[in-house]
Amino acid sequence: MTITVAAVYEGGGVLKLERPIDLKENAKVNVIIEAEAEAEAPAEDDDPTGWKAARQLIGSITEELAVSDASVNHDRYIYRRDR
Repeated sequence: MTITVAAVYEGGGVLKLERPIDLKENAKVNVIIEAEAEAEAPAEDDDPTGWKAARQLIGSITEELAVSDASVNHDRYIYRRDR
């Protein structure tokens, strides 16, 4: 049996069907997803995960900027705390 029904994806991996369908409780199904085109593409400078910024930092810390006690004095360097 083939049923075609529109659905909306909701956070947490749930597809909410736009209309009821005739299936028995706990019926196993195969799902083929054909997503509609998004209305607007994200901005080119959009970096929600921070990976673009992280890639720019890679290799930017030179030896003269590195410190040998960073693991011991983490708070001092990150939060500018003396203790």
